[in-house]
Formats: sequence, C-alpha cells, structure tokens
Amino acid sequence: GFGGHAFAKPPASAFRRQYRAYSTAILEVQQGRSYGGGRSNLMFGGKIVMPPSALEEITQLDIDLPLDFELTNPLNPELNTHAGVLEFIADEGCVNLPQWASPKPYTRSHMMDQLRLNEGDPIRIVGGRYPKGKMIKIQPQSVDFLEVSDPKALLEGVMRNYSCLTAGDIIEIGYHTLTFRLLIMEITPPGPAISVLDTDLEVDFAPPVGYVEPEYKRPSESLPSMREKFNLDTKGMQDVDARGSGTATPSGASAKGKGKEKDDGSGAAAAASWEAFKGTGNSLGGKRIKGKGIKAKGIEGVDENSRIFRTDQPRIITADTQIGTRQVPAELNLPFGALFFGFDLSNVRPP
Repeated sequence: GFGGHAFAKPPASAFRRQYRAYSTAILEVQQGRSYGGGRSNLMFGGKIVMPPSALEEITQLDIDLPLDFELTNPLNPELNTHAGVLEFIADEGCVNLPQWASPKPYTRSHMMDQLRLNEGDPIRIVGGRYPKGKMIKIQPQSVDFLEVSDPKALLEGVMRNYSCLTAGDIIEIGYHTLTFRLLIMEITPPGPAISVLDTDLEVDFAPPVGYVEPEYKRPSESLPSMREKFNLDTKGMQDVDARGSGTATPSGASAKGKGKEKDDGSGAAAAASWEAFKGTGNSLGGKRIKGKGIKAKGIEGVDENSRIFRTDQPRIITADTQIGTRQVPAELNLPFGALFFGFDLSNVRPP
C-alpha cells in the first residue's frame, strides 16, 4: 500500500468569491411573483440566494456544512454583515439579498443599506463558521412594538429564517400588516457574529426608541370626602333609622356630635312634621306627581283580654306562659288499656 498522511479539510474561509448584488425583489419578479407577494422567508430573513456554481465549489472544497458567510463591500471594507444561504438558484455571477419591506419596488434592501450597496454593485462573500449564540439584546426602533402581545413567541418564529446574527445590525420583521425594525445591540458570546441554528437563545429587550417612562404620582395623604368631592350641602339632613323614622339634624351639627346646640323645640316639631317617602316624580304620561308620604303613627293600645300579640314588645313562649293551668308540653299518663283520641273541644268565649 501507499503510506502518507490524511489531508485536513480546508477552513470555511477557503470559499472566497465576488459577485454582483441584487435584491430578492428582482428574483421574485423573474420567477413570476409580483412585488408584495414574495415568500416571507426570502423577503423577511437573514439568508441570501447564491448561484449553482457556488454550491459546486463548496462541494469540491469539501467544506463542512452548514456554512455561513461574511458579506463585505469591497469599496468600503469596514461595512460588513453576516448571513446564511437559502437556495442556489441565482443567476451566475449574482447574489440576491433579502428584500425587507422596502417602500417601493426594486429599492435597496436592508442588507444592501447596511453595506451601502446599490443594485448591481460588487460584493465580496467569504465563508465563515461562528459559535452558537447564548443571548442577544434587542432594541425595537419604535414604541409600536409594545403593542405586540407576545414578542418572544414572535421572535421564535422569525428566527427560523435566520442562521446567524451580527451585533449592530438592524433587522426587519413582518407582523401581520406591520413591519418592525430591531437593533441587535449585544450578542453572547462576543464576536463578529453568532449562529442561531439549533440553539436555545435567550432574548433581552431594551426600551424602544422614543419610549418615556410614565411619571409616578404619589397619592395624596388625605383623600377628599364625598361631600367635598361633589360639593354636597349637608345642612338640614335627617337621620333615618331602619324602620323609616327620621329626625331632623339641626343646621351646623356634625355627624360626630361636635358643636351641639341647645334644643329649643324646633327639632321635635320638625320630627313630628316629617314624612317618609314624600317627594315628586313623573308619570309615564309626563304628568308630575307628588308622593303622599307615610306619616308616623302612634301605637294603639289593645284590651288585656285580646288575643292580639303586641309586636313591639318581646314575648317569650314557655310552658309557664301557655293559656290555662296545663303546662305544654306535658306528659300523657294513661291507665293500662286506655286509648287517647284527643282533648274535648271547648268553644271560645266571645270577648
């Protein structure tokens, strides 16, 4: 046999090519899709479309997959971002970058804005491999993002269209008919980019741009009473008990009994003339009516032999208070063999 050493696989950076950059909106039109009806993972995502020759070269180099890429503006090398690849169906010599909610068709996508590229400008693409991300800190660029009921669930669905994230990038995500811009403030572990494929990513949100903390107002030490709040006139009010009887409160007297004045008999006169449920109202026909009122009546006495029980006096029923000498309940003692069919009926004496 032949001896020798096994060749190590080349690094991801072995893939280096320069293409012409175009937005994915152009690719969608070429494939018969009008603007606005493109695929969401293509229009709103972090993956690019490369030509078939790029796949052939990656296969020949025997580079381990999946593979991410660093995108750089060759005319300004300080401008760069990172992306994955979605498909290999672009025209030869061209790459398509995702079109993220541009205001007009064929305008620059976010990736192209990040790199300050126009349609057809050159772009350099280098293969790369980045560590799995643990945490990202995101800042929404509008307070409208606070209206999203479950932002973390929204990001979980959106991150399926990304393979890597770059610190300092502003990504755009679609939510129903709205579009939100999110700044990637921090990534962990620190570095040029992190991979978000098959990893549990912790998300931290910073206050949105333009958000103002609501001012906290301390409650006043003494809350206003209902009389002060509604400016009620409490002079001449009447105290009404549970039975509906009322007595006039002298003007100026407080509820706690402070400032008592000498009673000159006017309070008793007012109590005697006061009637409950007396007021005015309107009938269904629109005629004004006046309540008849209920005057307080004195308690009439009853004859001592009457069977009417006074309800204004307590009455405790016991065996000693029953009518007659027989105490009830009493023991029924009968001789052996005797049957009991009840007591003799006696007519009630008229009073």
